[in-house]
Amino acid sequence: MYCIDAEVLSSPPIVSTIPLDAEHHKLVKTRDKVRVYKLTLKPCESTVVTYKFFYLEVILSGSPIQKELGGSVQWTEEYKLGDFAWKEPCLNLKMTNMGTNEYVAYICEWR
Repeated sequence: MYCIDAEVLSSPPIVSTIPLDAEHHKLVKTRDKVRVYKLTLKPCESTVVTYKFFYLEVILSGSPIQKELGGSVQWTEEYKLGDFAWKEPCLNLKMTNMGTNEYVAYICEWR
């Protein structure tokens, strides 16, 4: 069993009133203070998404992910099982799975 615990001390300064509707994202849980999406990218798959909220990203299956903002800033992040990070809202983030493993992450939208 692998557990990650997150404590919400207060609501973030920006919240979304409607659920995210984005390619490769599936809404898997809704509660008063959080919505959880499952993001899945197969090898060589890409998606472009705008997260209009603060979120906790929790990795279930890692892979190197190339990220790109605005077509001019590009970098690669290597993820493994259990990695997690608090993330800020972003606009038109392109993510591409550059590895040979499926990339799976929970995107936890705090409200």
